[in-house]
Amino acid sequence: MPAPILTCSANTLRFADLRTRVSSAAAAGFTGIGLRVADYLGAGLADADLRDLLDRHHLRVLELEHTWDWAAGEDPVEEAVFRFADRIGVRQLNVVMFAVHPLPDLVRPFAALCDRAAEHGVLVGLEFLPYSHVRTLGQAWEVVAAADRPNAGIIIDLWHWFRSGAEFEDLAAVPASAITSLQLCDVLADAGPDLADEARHRRLLPGQGAGDTPGVLRALRERGVTVPVSVEVFSDDLDARPAEVAARLAYDAGAATLERTGFTAPSWTTDPEEVR
Repeated sequence: MPAPILTCSANTLRFADLRTRVSSAAAAGFTGIGLRVADYLGAGLADADLRDLLDRHHLRVLELEHTWDWAAGEDPVEEAVFRFADRIGVRQLNVVMFAVHPLPDLVRPFAALCDRAAEHGVLVGLEFLPYSHVRTLGQAWEVVAAADRPNAGIIIDLWHWFRSGAEFEDLAAVPASAITSLQLCDVLADAGPDLADEARHRRLLPGQGAGDTPGVLRALRERGVTVPVSVEVFSDDLDARPAEVAARLAYDAGAATLERTGFTAPSWTTDPEEVR
């Protein structure tokens, strides 16, 4: 049986320098990697050198992450996102919304962001977080559906799924094609008093916590969802380990979860037309 296709999220090896992160992810078995825009801008690598680094390790970039108030208009850092897309290649831009805006007011700027991204062949995945201003799967779908852009969709992060109180029935309202990617991780049995702090410091490896991960993956599979999968584990415990050890633990846990549940992560390219 071929090894599961998995991406190492930008936040699983968040404190490793870029060269170490790339080499550790590849050695662990990951075929994709996620980056924060700050990783790209702060790496001190020319674009050609970054392409060479990724090529040497046979990695492609699934996602770029950048947190800003995209409802307020274009951001100067967007130029770096799209330069990266044009020169190096990336499948999707991951966005959240921490600024206070009524949901209806997010639709037009989200659509405009998607239009700008489409010019560079990039998908835009909106992620719901229970401590943000797009808190649930239903709210994310409300924005994405109203924006009605072919390169727009929703990211499902299992930590946010569990802590937002999502139910399998919630998937009925969301077309399988509207989900762009899946992020694996797990939760403690009891939620902490500060969800944002817990999310950023105390996630667990996939399949090693209290969440009904098999149930969620079965529900997604039954809905016909087949999307790229990353392992995203913000964890102080994982951060304390050498990057190569953390990467191996993350890959093994993610692979075991996919194999146990029968969820298949497809191959993907940086061309949105080929992956949707």
